[in-house]
Amino acid sequence: HIDMAKSAEEVEKQLKNMISFIIAEAEEKAKEINVRAEEEFNIEKTSIVQDEKKRINEEFAQRMKLVEVQKKIAESNQLNQCRLASLKARETAIHNILDETQAKLSQLTSNQNEYKSLLESLILQALLKMKEQEVSIICRQEDRDIVQSILSNVSAKYKEKTNINPKLNVDQKHSLAPGPKAGHKGPTCSGGIVLSALGGRILCNNTFEQRLALASEGLLPNIREILFGVVERKG
Repeated sequence: HIDMAKSAEEVEKQLKNMISFIIAEAEEKAKEINVRAEEEFNIEKTSIVQDEKKRINEEFAQRMKLVEVQKKIAESNQLNQCRLASLKARETAIHNILDETQAKLSQLTSNQNEYKSLLESLILQALLKMKEQEVSIICRQEDRDIVQSILSNVSAKYKEKTNINPKLNVDQKHSLAPGPKAGHKGPTCSGGIVLSALGGRILCNNTFEQRLALASEGLLPNIREILFGVVERKG
């Protein structure tokens, strides 16, 4: 009976040892699993954090790039608007000068003797340009008597310069627009003449308005340089 009791105690002791070993090993394995899981969690967390930081940085960089582009576009638009406003102001200044000059053209007819001499020069100049023999002179109705009175002088000067004996007449069917007057609506002509030859197939416009248009076109670079200090270069 004593031997059997010892054997039972030994078996129980061995079972307890085995149970303790199994529990200890299980706890060790559990610790290892916890440590590995913690490590993997930290690695995954670090990876997620890094990816999120990268995404945020890239998104921020894109937004900053967009802001920079929008800023440049805004600056460019503002610069263009300033340039257009400057150009518009310059053109307005030039048009004002031309309008003032246009308004003063009618003053050239205030002195009849001077205007008669000027008409004579304008007709002779146009004749020399056309080099025709039979020419009609179109003028304002108020200038017909003046033009008629200078035809003989013009004819003599033209013949002297070209050896062509001209046949000049004042056109009674056609006339230029009247001079500017307060309250008048419609086209006006400050003075000058238009020559017509070969039934109107050849015309030479030598009105004040036409002379001003040609002069202003040629003098625009000089006008701009005087007003704005800008020298225009062609080519």
